[in-house]
Amino acid sequence: MDNIRKKYQILILIIVLVMGIIIGVIYLYSMKSVEDIYEQYAEESIIDVKKSFIKDNVNNIISNIEQKKEKKTKYYKQLTDNSSEILDEYYQHSQNIFLDLCIEYFKFKDNKDIFSVLILDKVSNTIIYDRDYSNSNKEASYTERISLMKHNLSSYFQNSYGQYDVFWGVSKDYIDDIIKKQIHDEIHNSKFSNDAYIWINEVVNYEGGDNYAIRRVHPNLTDTENELLSTNTKDIKGNHPYLTELNGVKKNGEIFFNYYFQKKNSNIISEKLTYAKLYKEYDWIIAMGVYMDDIESYVEKTTTESKQIITRMVTHIALWIIWIIILIIFFLTLLEKWYYKNYNMTLNKEIYIDPLTKAYNRRAAVSHISSAFKNFKKTGLSPAIIMIDVDDFKKINDTYGHDAGDFVLINIAEILNKHIRSTDILCRWGGEEFLLICDRLKADDVFSFANKLLDSISQFEYESNDNKYKVTISMGVSYFDDFDNDFNSAIKRADVALYNAKNQGKNRVCM
Repeated sequence: MDNIRKKYQILILIIVLVMGIIIGVIYLYSMKSVEDIYEQYAEESIIDVKKSFIKDNVNNIISNIEQKKEKKTKYYKQLTDNSSEILDEYYQHSQNIFLDLCIEYFKFKDNKDIFSVLILDKVSNTIIYDRDYSNSNKEASYTERISLMKHNLSSYFQNSYGQYDVFWGVSKDYIDDIIKKQIHDEIHNSKFSNDAYIWINEVVNYEGGDNYAIRRVHPNLTDTENELLSTNTKDIKGNHPYLTELNGVKKNGEIFFNYYFQKKNSNIISEKLTYAKLYKEYDWIIAMGVYMDDIESYVEKTTTESKQIITRMVTHIALWIIWIIILIIFFLTLLEKWYYKNYNMTLNKEIYIDPLTKAYNRRAAVSHISSAFKNFKKTGLSPAIIMIDVDDFKKINDTYGHDAGDFVLINIAEILNKHIRSTDILCRWGGEEFLLICDRLKADDVFSFANKLLDSISQFEYESNDNKYKVTISMGVSYFDDFDNDFNSAIKRADVALYNAKNQGKNRVCM
């Protein structure tokens, strides 16, 4: 057996040595060929690298714009939706002064520049509040105004509150202006070597000629920003760079071209390699350029350095290459396993855990209750769905501050997690609301179970600035029904039950 192992070891060693020799020979031959080709085409290669560099940076700007648009659109959509919850609360608690509260909310400094708003008095059929940043036809009817405004809004919401109909939204232009300002500042703050920079021209006339575009961003000529440009402008060699650029982006959406321009922070005029790309949504031509006068010296320096590197590498490469490959594969395998293990743990935590209370978040709640509903459709077994709301939470925030409110939410989550079963799932549904999903908890047992939770919460005493107080919760319970099309029906029933618990004096459970 030992002889066979030795033979295999010798065979493996011979194979490795032969592979090393073959790879070494191939490497030597390849390096010599590469060196010859490199010397012949070094300038073209460096230019290609420069082209890739400036093209990637321009594409990164466009990608950055798209990412900002997506994030801003989602943010203001959420802000618009959140406003409806605030107005609902105004109307629910203060119907007599709802109109004043509503207008005051939209005039608040954080909102006044954001929202376009129309408020209709349905009794008199007159618009009693009009702040329309989309500049729709003021003479049109309320319904026509809304129809016109929707085309210019990124997000909007409409709801009726008694005799008033309220429509509000965030304009696309508002979001675009924010993004344009951010891109302007980011480009000015960007630093590149060899006097490279990014600039933006906004096309107003795709036919060219005088005043065909506006210089929007130009780190090299900041005092000329917002000046009008002309395709008739020539460089020192008689080229028409703006015309070349415009024709190129009109035809292909992008273009590489050369022209002569003044260097940044210098009076020297040098040949410039430029890449320009049209971002049609803003009518922006986004461009970046690098100067060509450093290429010859860079080629010579790079060629000399490459020869020295190749000479040093040749001495060791034949003996070490196989061993290095084996080590790299081995360590990469270990690193990959470690990385994905930690990455998945971190990702799951960020996606499914509420950062404040450490309970599951709404995303996790939807996932769990959706799975429970599918299981119910198969088995007929429904978990108890318990909607929990902190009583008088707004009063706690107003009296003791938001830090106290946060502590209450954290503590309630901790108390509930201590008293629920290991199979139960506690989720923060939103604000001061929690959703508790209790698998296999029968309707006969749910009230005793819920009352124990009520007692555990109400017994805890809080202290803030020498003021002691207690907090209670209300609960609404529901189960899935055979007539339910999805889990939302059960959620709504739990909400109704919660509402009844509130109306019956709070600190209680209703089903």
